Amino acid sequence: MPDFQLILFDLDDTLFDFSACWEKGMRQTIASHPLTIGLDPDAVYEALQRHSDALWADIREKRINFDQLRRLRLSRTLAEFGRRAETDRLDDFQEQYVAACMAAVVPDRAVQSLLTQLEERYTLAIVTNGPADMAFEKIERLGLTSLFPAERVFVSEQIGWHKPDRRIFAAVLERLGASPAETLFVGDNWTADIAGAMDAGLSAVWLNPAGMPPATDHKPLAVIKRLEELWEIVA
Repeated sequence: MPDFQLILFDLDDTLFDFSACWEKGMRQTIASHPLTIGLDPDAVYEALQRHSDALWADIREKRINFDQLRRLRLSRTLAEFGRRAETDRLDDFQEQYVAACMAAVVPDRAVQSLLTQLEERYTLAIVTNGPADMAFEKIERLGLTSLFPAERVFVSEQIGWHKPDRRIFAAVLERLGASPAETLFVGDNWTADIAGAMDAGLSAVWLNPAGMPPATDHKPLAVIKRLEELWEIVA
């Protein structure tokens, strides 16, 4: 076992179930917002998810920003149903979605307990892909601000590179004064978190509750189904 000093965590679907919050918030908004009322909610939800995923490459290559992604995924979805909207209405849909999504983000006492124990032995930080505005609100709603102060939360929108780009990992380690050899990354996404971290020289633990097969030949330090299992690995 390497002598770790620093543990980096992904945020979404690692420290909490963001996918469930996304779906709940988006479905509530689809059902109630004037832009999507009267449309097949399942079809709209599927299209929004599809367009959001497809636009991620444009974010990674810095062809668009997150505000543009949010507008484009909705405008392209509406176009599939013969509808269109001005920018202010697209933004209103996003604001309603964010409110509904954030309302679904609640503390997990087991995760809080684990992180409190880990903090006694390790420096903890977060490295997350996505927009900064939502990241810090998520951390606050999860009750994790004291464990992850702003100077130890690294958001790809602010850093300028997105996982799995090794430059984001290098930038984080430089700011924290740590080396790859003494750093463990914990995340749920194989490409962004596990392969990305390992390609940057870090060790990695894969949170894989669904038992998905690995997409590459990378060999993480461990594979776990629940975040609480991490304690048995690093304690």
